Amino acid sequence: MTSEELKKFAKEVVGVDAIGIAPIERFETAPEYMHPRQIFPGVKSVIVFTRRILRGCYRGIERGTHWPSYQVFAYAGLTKLVHQANYRIGRFIEDHGFEAVPAPPAATLKEAGPRGPVPEGGKYPRNINISARIAAVMAGLGEMGWSKVLLTDDFGPRQRLGIILTDAELEPDPVRIGHICDGCKLCVRDCPGNAIDKEKSIEIKAGGKTWRCNDLNIGRCKLTHFGLNRRTSPHFVKTFPGIVLPMMEQGNTWVEGWNFGHALFDALPTYKAFSAYPIAICGARGCIISCMNHLEKRKRIKNLFKRNFTDEKPWMLEEKPQKFHEDHHGFVYDPEDKEGFGGNVQSDWY
Repeated sequence: MTSEELKKFAKEVVGVDAIGIAPIERFETAPEYMHPRQIFPGVKSVIVFTRRILRGCYRGIERGTHWPSYQVFAYAGLTKLVHQANYRIGRFIEDHGFEAVPAPPAATLKEAGPRGPVPEGGKYPRNINISARIAAVMAGLGEMGWSKVLLTDDFGPRQRLGIILTDAELEPDPVRIGHICDGCKLCVRDCPGNAIDKEKSIEIKAGGKTWRCNDLNIGRCKLTHFGLNRRTSPHFVKTFPGIVLPMMEQGNTWVEGWNFGHALFDALPTYKAFSAYPIAICGARGCIISCMNHLEKRKRIKNLFKRNFTDEKPWMLEEKPQKFHEDHHGFVYDPEDKEGFGGNVQSDWY
């Protein structure tokens, strides 16, 4: 089995959009709890592939009128297609006598760390998760933008990723970074959760390459992603009109955001319908939509369209409630309205 044969099968038979290969040596600097060898000691190659997100799936969120298209086709549904592709490519590899280890990326798994102290006695650390975006860069598929989202030459930020570890020693692809993101930082301006820092950055060294991206606040990101940000979630405002969670004031971790969201989903009909899968109410408005729109206008990616996605700034709702305790005294109805409830709302107990 050659790299060429594998890629031809993945693209022409399975239908992935791109596929790249990284030799395990490029992960030399990965921490123990993110190293592919901790999952599969015999790994020789890390295979990463993409499936594009349809541009039109963002249209309803961009207008503030329709969420299911993104949720069903671009997020949960597309993730299922990635898993199916992972299985079919894995079968192809194992039919040639090599092992294929599907490795769901860390970005899609519930936070479990820090993973605790490294066990004594030569035992492996717990809960190994591979960074899908770093793996994709190592496999030559693209680069990380300032937002930390993977950018590819074809689709910019519009793709989901799949990873397979194998003991087949395959011809690798070259790493190419620094040619897509132009540092516009519109992702910072348009992230409704204020999760993308404009100045603070982290440095990543891998595969002999070094790059910088923002120091992402994943706690605010998760709250906004789960639709608990009033500025971009009419669903939350409709159910909880008097509650405000200013994103700039939140100090939660990613897992706290995850657990808080799931605790509220039963009270929000839209979220309850989506909650069997990872939900994405924010629609990635800064990190994907604004980035995509910018890269297309400047022709920095290949998949271009006859019309700009939008020439407008993203819509936002008010962050604070329109009515406060002084207006409604904690009741659904107005206690000053003597005509309501038969004119008997003013009573001794009140």
